[in-house]
Amino acid sequence: MKKILTFSAILLATISLAACGGKNSSDGSKNAQQASQSSTLKVKTNKGITHAAYDKIATANITSAKGGTDEQIVKDAFGKPNSTSKVTVNDGSKKAAVQYAWTNLNKRFRASAVTVEFLKGHAVGKGYIEAGLHQRRYIAKDNINRVKTGDTYAAVVKKLGTPASESLTGKGSLSARSVTYATGKDGKAISLMFTGDKLISKTAINK
Repeated sequence: MKKILTFSAILLATISLAACGGKNSSDGSKNAQQASQSSTLKVKTNKGITHAAYDKIATANITSAKGGTDEQIVKDAFGKPNSTSKVTVNDGSKKAAVQYAWTNLNKRFRASAVTVEFLKGHAVGKGYIEAGLHQRRYIAKDNINRVKTGDTYAAVVKKLGTPASESLTGKGSLSARSVTYATGKDGKAISLMFTGDKLISKTAINK
């Protein structure tokens, strides 16, 4: 099924790109970057994809996908995807991309699947889907009230721990990230939205 990924308005900002160097210099930098990515993104197939491995996937901005982790490197590390979907990413002009999903997660990850979106062979988005009810970690609403608008993602995780689910697109000041924290076994949760790594909103979810 074709999907459309919608990004926050901040992703519509104009980006100035520095002039590229000579071809030989660019090729050398690309090879060095791929070698670095390949050496850090390793998965022991008998233990499954870990949260640490997921965290090492670098996402790029869709205006210039270069800099995102190479598609083949992720496939080599995570194995054959369990599903493939065509998606559309949008920075003001729609662009065709592909989303892969993996379910071979390490049991300590506490998620049911990892997804990564690729544009022109480079990661521009990633996320993970919440685990089943018996695996979720629940957070008291009073604790979530401790985080305030303007807090960084790192500061929120330090206060609340790892989210139950996440969706991230872009990077740096043009990034958009949505996370959820489960607050009850009845499916209730709190969604937190970040742009440019700063918390901008908290929304209650009643499933």
